[in-house]
Amino acid sequence: SITIFARFLEQRLNLLCVLCAFCILVLPATCAPRSTVSSAPKLSVTLKRVLRGGSSVSMSEEAPSTPGGIPAAEFIESVDDFLSKNGLNHDQALNRLQDLYSKYKFIETRLSQSKANLKGKMPEIRKTLEAMQFLREKSESGEPYSTHFELAANVLAKADVEKIDTVCLWLGANVMMEFTFNEAEELLKKNLESAGHSLERVQQQVDFLRDQITTTEVNVARVYNHEVR
Repeated sequence: SITIFARFLEQRLNLLCVLCAFCILVLPATCAPRSTVSSAPKLSVTLKRVLRGGSSVSMSEEAPSTPGGIPAAEFIESVDDFLSKNGLNHDQALNRLQDLYSKYKFIETRLSQSKANLKGKMPEIRKTLEAMQFLREKSESGEPYSTHFELAANVLAKADVEKIDTVCLWLGANVMMEFTFNEAEELLKKNLESAGHSLERVQQQVDFLRDQITTTEVNVARVYNHEVR
């Protein structure tokens, strides 16, 4: 079994040496420029579908200026006018408002997950960019150095690197591509910029959504107090 394992390590080492002297792990395909740009519109469509489910009475008309296309909650100034306009009693109005509140909270959870994912990926891109710049500096100076790369899970091998002109980047879906230093730097910086813009858009949507949740909570309290009175 030791001989088989040694042969396995030798085969993997030869394969990786052919691909590249040092492999850089980069952001998965879910945060590539195409994905980060298209993720916000897809999420906006999801928000609209979720919020449209029977809660239109407590929302204003969709405005294209709202972050992510999230419909704005309509503040109920007069409970009597609101009930008569929509033909609802207090129980029906409270059910509608509670349903809208639940949908807003569900979307808030989704946005929080997207925000956490983006905030976790951006440091990975920066580290990968720093590693690529280190390789470029070593290659330009011609100074040899030693490093370790992963053969398998929890199995590392040592490599002595003298001079390299390209690096291999994981693009996701078990796809690795070889890039020159300039191409790799351009791709990583573009990914980092796209992730930053996506994070800003998500944060705007979260802030706007919190205002709608607060408005809905106030509406629920006003309708409930009106009924008790």
